[in-house]
This record gives sequence, structure tokens and C-alpha cells, in this order.
Amino acid sequence: MNQSMPILSRPAGQVAMITLNRPDVANRIQPEDLEELSRLLSHCERDDDVHVLVLAANGAYFSAGFDLRALVAGANGGTLSGPDGDSAFEQFADHLEQTRLIVIAAINGPVIGGSTDIALACDLRFAADTAYMLMPAAKFGLPLYAGALQRYVSRLGLNHAKRLVFTAQKVDAHDMLSIGFVTELVAEAALHSRVLEVACAIAAMPSKPLAAMKQVLNASALSAGTAKAQRDALRCAFDGAHVAALVTATQAGRRPNAQELRC
Repeated sequence: MNQSMPILSRPAGQVAMITLNRPDVANRIQPEDLEELSRLLSHCERDDDVHVLVLAANGAYFSAGFDLRALVAGANGGTLSGPDGDSAFEQFADHLEQTRLIVIAAINGPVIGGSTDIALACDLRFAADTAYMLMPAAKFGLPLYAGALQRYVSRLGLNHAKRLVFTAQKVDAHDMLSIGFVTELVAEAALHSRVLEVACAIAAMPSKPLAAMKQVLNASALSAGTAKAQRDALRCAFDGAHVAALVTATQAGRRPNAQELRC
């Protein structure tokens, strides 16, 4: 196995941990990482002794999101699509949201792009007080998939969701707490121990009632944001070649030209 792939560990009884492990590239998520993350999550679900899952990261970043070089390499967007045409990111985030496990994100640093949705798919989010979040998709003309937009609204409210998605604004840790993106802020050095403390407390509770309550709480937050008409609108707005051009311009350190910024 590639040594940079996500790592599964068991830091405490009835608690599993999946750790993103590409610190040298800010934990940018590759297509193969999504496959491995889904495989590890399924493995944990099959283990009746696992009640709580912690999602963590090595290095200074939680995750800089999907590696956009994959979009440049496959400008038609094919590298991002699963068998049913939906984003592989969405499939994993949905899986994380719907799992019977109680999932806690340990956000040790910046959380950017698609990784913000992975964090929002977790049940609880603890962040270091040095963290920040950023959703830059609009800068690249990249419409977020429907599941991410729905999670932004259900977790943060419509006004905060629009501000973050439309402005691509960097939000510091204290603002993340005030808008509900994180559950609790922790000093960076204490993040791991605090998350494990909470994880162990939850894992000690009967798991079936927790899973049932999670299911009903999540269902209570559902809206029509993922209806077919909304998904079709997002698919129609996706122009892979245009996204690739904007990503390339940004990586080259230049401002996109008028053609690249066309409506």
C-alpha cells in the first residue's frame, strides 16, 4: 500500500481513527484516497466493537481538499465521477454522514475546499484555535455538488452558507465556532487528547440508541437540495475545461483573464 494513504488505528477501546497522511502536500486528497477512506470506513462499520470514529490528519493541515490537478488532467470531470455520475467526494461524505458510527473530526489546521464538506459530514467537529476554513470553488467556476451545499445549509444556515460559498472568504477559528462550523475550539497541543476524551465518553454509551438518534437527527435536517432538478442544474453548470483553465492560472500565480472569467 502507498505509505501516503490514510491510516487506520485504534487509539482507545471502541474508538477507531482514520488519519489523512499526505502532510507534505497539505493532505490534498487524491482519487485513490477517497477509495481507501471509503474502504476503511466500511471496515470500521463491520466491526461491532467500534462505536466512534475519529477523522484526523498528520501535519499542519487538516486537508487542502481534493487535488485540483486531477481536474486539470481530466478536464471533462471524469476523474471526479462515480458510477452514478455523482462526485466521489459526495459519495464518501454521504457515507460518513449516514454511517451508524458517531464521527468526530479533529481539525488540526486549515480545512479547505471539499474537505470542509467532509468535516461537515462528521457529527462533531473539534478544531485547533489556529485553524481556518475556506471554500474557494466559486473562484474556479466549480459548482459544488448538491450534498455539500445541503450540508452547508443544514449545519450553518442559509446566510452563512451563501457567504462562505459566494465570497470564497477565509474564516478563522473563532468565526468557525460562532457560525457552527466547529463544536469546540481547543488549544492546538490539547486537540488530540480532548477529542479522544469526548470519543471515549460517547463510545461508553449504548451504541444502538446513539445510531438511531443520529439517523433521526440527520433526517430532520433534510431539505430538497439534492432533488434531481437541483443536481441537473449543477451538472449543467460544470465546464471541466473552464475549471482547469482557472486552476492552471491560479497555480501559475496570475490573475485569470476576462475569457477565463466568462459567465
